[in-house]
Amino acid sequence: MYLANERNLLFVIRYLLSIVILLFSIALTTFLYFENKEAFEKIKQETEVKFINEKKQLIKEQIDNIYDYVIDEQNNTEENLKESLKTKIYDIHNVIVNIYNQYKDIYSKEELTVLIKTVIKDMKFNDNRGYFFIYDKEATNIYHGLDSKLEGKSLINHQDTKGVYVLKESLDLLKNSDESYQTWHWRKSQADKHEYKKIGFIKNINELGWFIGTGEYVEDFNKNIQAQVLKQINKFSFGKNSYFIVTDKDNNYISHINKDLIGQNAFEKLKSLNGSDDLEEILKVIKKSKGYIFLQYYKPNTTIVKSKIMYLKTIPKWDWVISTGFYKDDVDVLIDKEKELLALDYEKNMKELCVFSLLLTFILLGISFFISYIIEKRMNIYKDNIKGYMDENQKQYELLAQKTKLIAMGQMLENIAHQWRQPLSLITISTSTIKIQKELDILEDDFLLSSLNTIENSAYHLSETIEDFRDFFKPDKEKSLFSMNSVIDKTFKLLQTQFDNKQIKVIKDIEDLTINGFEREFLQVLLNILKNSMDALDLVDTERYVFIDIFKEDSTLFIKIKDSAGGIKEDIIKRIFEPYFTTKHQSQGTGIGLYMSEEIITKHMDGELTVLNVDYEFEGKRLIGAMFIISLPINIES
Repeated sequence: MYLANERNLLFVIRYLLSIVILLFSIALTTFLYFENKEAFEKIKQETEVKFINEKKQLIKEQIDNIYDYVIDEQNNTEENLKESLKTKIYDIHNVIVNIYNQYKDIYSKEELTVLIKTVIKDMKFNDNRGYFFIYDKEATNIYHGLDSKLEGKSLINHQDTKGVYVLKESLDLLKNSDESYQTWHWRKSQADKHEYKKIGFIKNINELGWFIGTGEYVEDFNKNIQAQVLKQINKFSFGKNSYFIVTDKDNNYISHINKDLIGQNAFEKLKSLNGSDDLEEILKVIKKSKGYIFLQYYKPNTTIVKSKIMYLKTIPKWDWVISTGFYKDDVDVLIDKEKELLALDYEKNMKELCVFSLLLTFILLGISFFISYIIEKRMNIYKDNIKGYMDENQKQYELLAQKTKLIAMGQMLENIAHQWRQPLSLITISTSTIKIQKELDILEDDFLLSSLNTIENSAYHLSETIEDFRDFFKPDKEKSLFSMNSVIDKTFKLLQTQFDNKQIKVIKDIEDLTINGFEREFLQVLLNILKNSMDALDLVDTERYVFIDIFKEDSTLFIKIKDSAGGIKEDIIKRIFEPYFTTKHQSQGTGIGLYMSEEIITKHMDGELTVLNVDYEFEGKRLIGAMFIISLPINIES
């Protein structure tokens, strides 16, 4: 059994750590594999969402950029118009001043007027909408680029649609400044009831006592700006199949990559490709001024219809809707490519993980074998040390056992002396009587026979006593079956005389039970316990009792031995089984009897020996004493 346990321990030392490391590596690799696989699948799913969101953000940024550009153009419309008018006036003013300076000494003022009118009559701008006019300081028209019938007429009392005296205002503005901007409001025709804002710029021609001016309707200039904006938007593009769409307030296309769609109604085109719910969603987004829509739409320059995600935004003032988007299948291609790259990266990571795991496993196994070797080496050293300690302890135990035997032998010799006193006295008395009667010649045959019988019986008793003691000292080599009645009888054969001499009453309650064990060792335990009780009872003056109860409970045999000697002091009762502990004088005890008794019961007979103080009654008397309890398994294997 010991060797098997040692082999198992060595096996554990050599291989358990390696097996644990191997299992740990396998478990870790498996965990990391599935963890990475799960992360890979999650990244694949997130990639699709990520690409879609990035594309949505991109088209939103593009639309926001165009929106900012358009708003900036709107905000600068009047400023741009003013700057344009100022430039035009400056140009024609330079022309007039140059003519004057060149010909003032040659021609009269009237001739110069004709020359100037001839030079500037074809000067127009903004698709011939823009023209010039010249007035003198009395508001008499010198030149009118739109209506020559007004030339020579005084228009001092001419009013715009808001009732402002236009020329009076012009003259007032030029009194304190050489040039000025001016705002008018006109109808474009007599039938037109709408009032249009017009911005003008006027400048003095001091050399001739005139002022020149021009103007442009804000709405007309706005249309020019819109056209420029649309032209610029048409130049914008980003990515494959990505372009911008602009529709007006009537939902007609005014900018599209497909020029054939310009002027057509966007909703009419969408009706055939999308459901009514989709169209309603688009209208809701338009009302909100901005947002994403999902619809079915033609791919550029094809009749193929694909899913498209678009972002649109409404341009205030102009009531335009600008939009752009991306086709889902184009993004799917990019997503598939990204997934392929992820798959390659994942495969690479898995290979690296396997290589790393194998390398780590080999390193850890090498370390484990080295550690196992060190531990095994240390264990062998410890084993040798422990074996030495055990051998030494065994020697000490054997010496202690031998000492116990010698002590028991001394006690047995004392018992023999007690046992032999009476038969020896009988033999001495009988022989002395026979001798005296023979000398007196009064010896009778009957008395001689009776005395010889007494001598014979006493000699037999002495012989039997010797056999009993000799049997006690025979060593137990093997377990054997023995009964409780038998072992108790043998015990009291050795102690009965001393018990009688000390007037100790023994009360027995014994079940005749049989167990398998070392009978003589068990007999030694009983002798030690009873001898301790006898010595303790020798110190009391009251009636002396020893009770022996033997019974069985379940599969356990109990031997309870109690006395009436007053018990053991509580401060030492827990120490009485310690080696060399004794309460007796050094000449009376060595302190190893009870220690050896516990060793025999626990180690040789697989039982238990305990002690406690008890308070009990017997025949109406209250008694106190120590009770030793021996518990043994009934079926002790041989």
